[in-house]
Amino acid sequence: MHRALRLLIACAFCCKKVQYVKLQHDLKSMCRRYIIVVLVLAACMIGCNHQQVANVDNDEPQYFRLMDSADCRIAEVLDPWHGGKVLARYTIERPLTRIAVTSATHIGCLKELGRMDVIVAMTNPNLLYNVPEQAVADIGEDIHINIEQLILSQPEAVFVTSYGQEMANMERIRQAGIEVIEMVEWMEQSPIARAQWLRFVAAFIGETDKADSILEAMTENYYRLAELRKTPMKPAENVTIMSGASFRGTWYVPSGSTFMGRLFRDAGARYVFDKETTIGSIPLTTEKALQSFADADVWVGCNAKDMAELKALDEKHTWLQSYQNRRVYSFYKSQNATGGNDFWETGFVHPDYILFDLIWAMYPERLADYQPHFIQHLE
Repeated sequence: MHRALRLLIACAFCCKKVQYVKLQHDLKSMCRRYIIVVLVLAACMIGCNHQQVANVDNDEPQYFRLMDSADCRIAEVLDPWHGGKVLARYTIERPLTRIAVTSATHIGCLKELGRMDVIVAMTNPNLLYNVPEQAVADIGEDIHINIEQLILSQPEAVFVTSYGQEMANMERIRQAGIEVIEMVEWMEQSPIARAQWLRFVAAFIGETDKADSILEAMTENYYRLAELRKTPMKPAENVTIMSGASFRGTWYVPSGSTFMGRLFRDAGARYVFDKETTIGSIPLTTEKALQSFADADVWVGCNAKDMAELKALDEKHTWLQSYQNRRVYSFYKSQNATGGNDFWETGFVHPDYILFDLIWAMYPERLADYQPHFIQHLE
């Protein structure tokens, strides 16, 4: 993701606090360049451009399941690239108490669960918004983990976000006696289904009941907000939205079947690509993007800090109605000086906050006293 951490939880079997048995691992190769593009473009909340129809309105998680037996809990990760076959299976006998982190989404889970104390190591610590109180080892870049530093930090398990290929150093980590726990949370297209991965993380640290409580309140709030926008509106309130920004000459926008496409719909926006059903991004030329969004009322997810910077990036931005009406927003409100952004951390667990922000940006008169969590109006 754009400046995203990816979270590692490492598991040394010799500790005998938690035992994991990995029974299946079958990943298909994806090129490293494509992974990097996906990470950079997550500012638009887009995934890879798989040409398949997404069931974005199904709010149940598609790619993990938890099962209980008499003396343990079984966690299964399902493979999005091979028809939902079991990608990995883990037997959880005791909670983890020492983990390493590599993803913003996993940081968000631990912060929400109130268990940042279990973190002993992380990748890209400069990109962290929610910082643990304890000293934490720096284990390098997420796709090039410093194995020696990881081992020295003595974690109990390691979580990685899978992109359909075996990441560098994963086998070396296993050979060192550290089990790799894979997650594919980013492939969930429904915002609520994606947030449900909080339960997956919670299962490994013994916090499932707390996760269930958090998710119940979040889901209730999300649906309440989605209903709010369905109340009768004046024609002038029928807001059209545009999204994203140009990246190296290509403007990537989410389809209607993506995480962000669902949020636009639930926020009551009219979106020109709402009927597109591919999972992930739609690449446009800058000219096509400007043409498609020329009359859009609101622009969200731009890559500038203020209107002057937006104009400096491309003079053509000034042609857009959203620019002329000064209704342009970024997701930089909760970003710190080093680039850590709570949008990627807390926003993962709380799509209801993102939905609130979008409704506020489009229909401010409905939320007159609301203070946004992540979205920021460009001055």
